[in-house]
Amino acid sequence: MASSLALTGKSQPTRRVMIPKPGIKDEERPLGIPCLVDRARQTLAKLALEPEWEAVFEPNTYGFRCGRGAHDAIEAIFNGIRCKDKYVLDADIQKCFDKINHSALLNKLNTFPTLHRQIKAWLKSGMVLEGKLFPTEEGSPQGGVISPLLALVALQGLETAIRGCVKPGRNAQRELTVAFYADDFVVLHKSLNVVLKAKLVIEEWLSGMSLELKPSKT
Repeated sequence: MASSLALTGKSQPTRRVMIPKPGIKDEERPLGIPCLVDRARQTLAKLALEPEWEAVFEPNTYGFRCGRGAHDAIEAIFNGIRCKDKYVLDADIQKCFDKINHSALLNKLNTFPTLHRQIKAWLKSGMVLEGKLFPTEEGSPQGGVISPLLALVALQGLETAIRGCVKPGRNAQRELTVAFYADDFVVLHKSLNVVLKAKLVIEEWLSGMSLELKPSKT
């Protein structure tokens, strides 16, 4: 069994399924469902990578993290606004899973060659929709076991970039609240100028991963 799950650097195409987005009329979410063997291999790869990245992930990222959840993000936001009114940047990354730049992601992963080749194979495996095979030149299939971890890796460093919008020092940093949950996040600060500056910094930072904010949800 173990030998059959060895990392081979190969992958089967991902099955693409479109499901309706709850509460959003005429909009669908694309799910990529890998075959059973690839799902098992992705689980092994995730078990290998996750401890390394958990040690370096930024502190206010709550989605897809071990021992963390939505209520932790809610608590962080509550603590950020309970003493003083704040301006809020409520942001959403447009098609985050579908648009991640493969080269930038693999460079950031910086893992050993065998795992690098295997993850690249999963990213480049293509997708099957309605019996037709389509290439995947960008993104990580939303529905793959390892995709949430890859998305977190892709966004690693964004909180640090946002915190560069205020002066260093404990008091100044404490006035800025940042809370991430997957590809949704908020930035809270008493100064509107800081919030607007953060938005510009975010847009510039995301462009390095071929990502952008979704205007209708930001």
